[in-house]
Amino acid sequence: MAVKRTKSGYQLWWYDAEGKFRKRTIKGIARDEAVRMERELLATRDRGERQPDERHAPLFAPFATQWIEESRAGWKASTVAQYQQVLKSQLLPAFRDLRLGAITESRMRQLLTQLQDQGLSARRINLALLVLKMILRTAVRRRFVREDPTEHVRGLREPKTEVDPLDPDMVTAFLAAGPPWWRPYFTVAFWTGARPNELAALKWGDVDNARGILRIRAGRYRGHEGPPKTASSVRDIDLLPAVVDALKAQKAQQAAERLKRGRGAPERGQDYVFTGPEGGLLNVNALRDRSWYPTLTKAGLSRTRHTFASNALAAGEAPSWVAAMLGHASPEMLFSVYARYIPNRTRRDGSALMHRMEGTEPVTKSATEAAAVLPKYSR
Repeated sequence: MAVKRTKSGYQLWWYDAEGKFRKRTIKGIARDEAVRMERELLATRDRGERQPDERHAPLFAPFATQWIEESRAGWKASTVAQYQQVLKSQLLPAFRDLRLGAITESRMRQLLTQLQDQGLSARRINLALLVLKMILRTAVRRRFVREDPTEHVRGLREPKTEVDPLDPDMVTAFLAAGPPWWRPYFTVAFWTGARPNELAALKWGDVDNARGILRIRAGRYRGHEGPPKTASSVRDIDLLPAVVDALKAQKAQQAAERLKRGRGAPERGQDYVFTGPEGGLLNVNALRDRSWYPTLTKAGLSRTRHTFASNALAAGEAPSWVAAMLGHASPEMLFSVYARYIPNRTRRDGSALMHRMEGTEPVTKSATEAAAVLPKYSR
């Protein structure tokens, strides 16, 4: 066995299990990668395994397209759309006409660098890498490729999520500046932390006033309705007073609009809580572009997120309750995401520990203060 340097990479020379001389040239790799491949070839030969002939491996484009088609039965519609977009925008331009065996570790690293130079976020680049790894590992299992080139390729470090929520006064300003039709929607969003796609799929049958809960059982993405994001996202959300008032206002304005247009009550299963002013399905992207961003601008506010969780935690609500409202499996993520923001709004002088150690009563926020962290809904 030998490893020879070439102008564009390295060449491997070896004798197979039948004693036949073999030669393989691999472009775009470093010496340590060539040596690793040499050792794997020898180990495979000694085990008596037949090596795949990578000269006859499928091209990347048809194989990747077929992989998505074969796998999509187990994915949500949003996942299928996301992977198809990654394939179209990031992977096919780089590997379309290459055979699977020609996609080396070095080529993968070059792709990461190219995508970073194009200004893509670390999160988007890592998603592209994830899809590429799944495709190539499938090729390895089907013996189109000798070894897994993805083994030592790691994703980029993603920056921590920046939390810049609206405080109670900002929420009041936003609701006052926003379109009256969407005021109930944004109130429910601020007071529950429900995701936009979950509110888009919410039906009046999911509102249980007797038990004081909203049942989150579905979400809608690009017109397709299905289960929520994760198993823990299937949950019941407490109906706080502001949410109850907002839902009453929403039901009243929907009824008035139907009466004005001569429409009857919607059929069972189509009685969505949040609809467009003319009765159509809620389009989350259009709402974001036509109402959310313009209202932030009108109210003199910056683009923001995480308002419910930050305000609830700042009011002293239990992290376990906040996590349950958001549909998180545990409160762990709350501490990592909101750790920098929460101390700015809460006592951090050691007095709680002092009161505990000295056996005195700690000074805590009243229930009224905690309940007032967001402004009450007003029509």
